[in-house]
Amino acid sequence: MGEKRRKDQWTTADDEKLAEIVIGFVQNGKTQLEAFSHAADALGRTKQACGFRWNKTLRLQYGHVLDNVRKRPKQMMRSHLKLALTNFEELTEAYNSLDLRYRELQAEYDRVIKWLQQGANFLGREHEHR
Repeated sequence: MGEKRRKDQWTTADDEKLAEIVIGFVQNGKTQLEAFSHAADALGRTKQACGFRWNKTLRLQYGHVLDNVRKRPKQMMRSHLKLALTNFEELTEAYNSLDLRYRELQAEYDRVIKWLQQGANFLGREHEHR
C-alpha cells in the first residue's frame, strides 16, 4: 500500500515557492507579512499557515539568504551616498573655482571701465582746450 500523506502537508516545491516569494518580497523592500499574504494566494493556503511554515521550518534554511538580502540595500545606499558626497565635493570645488575666477574677471572689468573713463575724460579735456 502507498505512503499516506496529509492533504495539507507541505511539499518541497511548496517550501521552495514560499522561500522564493519571501526572499523576493524582502529584497524589494516589502515585509514578510506581505510575502505571506502573496504566498497564501499562490499556494492555496492561509497567510498564517505560510507564516508558521516559514518561521518554524524555512527560516533556519534560508535565514542567511534573507540576512544577505536585507544587508544589500544598506550597502547600496552607502555606496550611493559616498558617490553623492564625492560628486557634491567636486561640484563645490568647481563652484568655488568659478566663483574666484568670476571675481577676478569682475575686478579686471572694473579696472578696464575705469581706464576707459579716464581716457574719455582726458580726451574730453583735450578737446575742450583746442
